[in-house]
Amino acid sequence: MKIYNVTDPEFKKYGRVVEGVKVTDILKVLDEDTPCPEDSVAYLAEEPKLQCLEESKVLADSLYGGTPVQFGWCNGHNTRMNCLEYHRSSEFNLGTEDFILLLAGEWELDDDYKLDSSLVKAFLVPKGVLVEVFATSLHYAPCQGHKDKGFKVLIALPQTTNQGIVIPKAGSKEDKLLFARNKWLIAHSDAPEAGDGAYVGISGENIDVTPYI
Repeated sequence: MKIYNVTDPEFKKYGRVVEGVKVTDILKVLDEDTPCPEDSVAYLAEEPKLQCLEESKVLADSLYGGTPVQFGWCNGHNTRMNCLEYHRSSEFNLGTEDFILLLAGEWELDDDYKLDSSLVKAFLVPKGVLVEVFATSLHYAPCQGHKDKGFKVLIALPQTTNQGIVIPKAGSKEDKLLFARNKWLIAHSDAPEAGDGAYVGISGENIDVTPYI
């Protein structure tokens, strides 16, 4: 697997690098005030210490144009894809260390919301670089960019995303993917989430970046 950089042209259909914004205080809180599990991944949808920063409030209006925003984190050590998800909104990520995003396009799903993992591409996000992952990009938990370092990554999304369970009643075929608010999830059969009731729709290899970092 080739690992691209988010500055490479290949990233442009999945997201963009956000430039010209101040993120110093956000990085400081992520680095000093959030945990980094050694053998797992932890996620918090909304971190009060990030939420109250003046820098976050200013950034929220720039990223989402006044829509209420939650600033949380996803931290730990991980090298496997396991699942892919998408939202009805962009997600913004920023890491204290280099990390890798495994991405595919929503347009690559077949009519039954299945995907071959050979379509997934890997992108390195350098530490301190803020990126937007478009709403049409399938993504999931970050992977570490180096064997000997974990990651601490900002997850900025519209408020209530990933929080609580929704049981849709409209009868859409897509409803079987809805795993939480504003979270449509597709799992590989090897993923722990498959045992928790996630829709199994990823075939092929459950990608592991270990040989490439």
